[in-house]
Amino acid sequence: MKIQTTRDELLNKLLFTSRAMSPKITNFVLNGVMLEAEESSLSIYGTDLETSIKSSIRVKTEEKGRVVVPSKILINVLKSFNESKIELELLSATNELKVVCQNANFKLNTFSLEEYPQLPTIKKHNSFKINVENLKYLISKVQKSSSTDESRVILTGILLDLGKDLIKLVATDSYRLAIIEDKIKYDNNPIKVVVPTRVLDTILKSDTASGEIEINIEENQISFLLFAEGVLNTTIISRLLTGKFPEYEKLIPSSFNHSIIINKSTTLEVIRRISSISQDNIPIKLDIDKGKITVSMNIREVGSSSEDFEVSYGEEKLQLAFNPAFLIEGLSTMDEEKIIFNIVEPLKPVLIKSEKNESLVYLLMPIRIS
Repeated sequence: MKIQTTRDELLNKLLFTSRAMSPKITNFVLNGVMLEAEESSLSIYGTDLETSIKSSIRVKTEEKGRVVVPSKILINVLKSFNESKIELELLSATNELKVVCQNANFKLNTFSLEEYPQLPTIKKHNSFKINVENLKYLISKVQKSSSTDESRVILTGILLDLGKDLIKLVATDSYRLAIIEDKIKYDNNPIKVVVPTRVLDTILKSDTASGEIEINIEENQISFLLFAEGVLNTTIISRLLTGKFPEYEKLIPSSFNHSIIINKSTTLEVIRRISSISQDNIPIKLDIDKGKITVSMNIREVGSSSEDFEVSYGEEKLQLAFNPAFLIEGLSTMDEEKIIFNIVEPLKPVLIKSEKNESLVYLLMPIRIS
């Protein structure tokens, strides 16, 4: 194998591919990435057996071939270079990968090709296509609501709920719930699967900015094929999470006693300012009265803060308290300036949504305060 490329292009793809690899890898060979030089491209493949990524870049190929090289070592070497032309060559006599950049010359030990797992096969089941920008937008609106608590693994994923020409993405950590939907061309059987959030985050951070993604859902895995200008340049394959995802439809209240229209920018500015003294998820209080909302926080060891702003409200007094970070994230996901706070009663979930766009909703549990 012998190819020429540039430092930035190779490094960016290696960093992207390395996201597939769990930091808890126990199989030594999985610390490597496979580089496969073909006619005029280099494919970079990484896996941790749960998730696999294969991504390609255009290169000048002098000799085809494959090699498995330690991912972190190669990344560190490339990071030490300035942007310049890079040459990679597999030295068959010693099975080392020679890396040359300007006057620098490295020879890296490689792993056994035979021991490195192959890319899982993809079966075209429950297939559909979606615009890359659309999918990235949908993921960005719900991903922060998924859990990071490995004791409830199913909540560390995002639910893909597919129906006739409709896709919903749902995430919850049991304290908040985010749901977004969009129209797509899908005419197969309705299906619900839970995809690890970090896999969808990899798509969100991919350098594919336009084009289509083909998604194939099988019995225990999902694959994402990213096309740029009609050419397949990235394949992501992941095992699905198993377990019972919450029946999210039942969590949404069927009716509300109060609906308050607020200005997103004003509300966010006040909440961020008042919660600047926040420590250890101390709740932020919202006292809703005729014509105004007073936002306050009181921390015995630090001090207190309060500020009010005007709203169109003329009903009974209400007091609610929330995790400030969760409230800020919920408000921030909304695209419009006019947002509706739908309230049943102070200790029941509050539904936050845009005044006009109902495709995105954010359900947040209040906190009981003494």
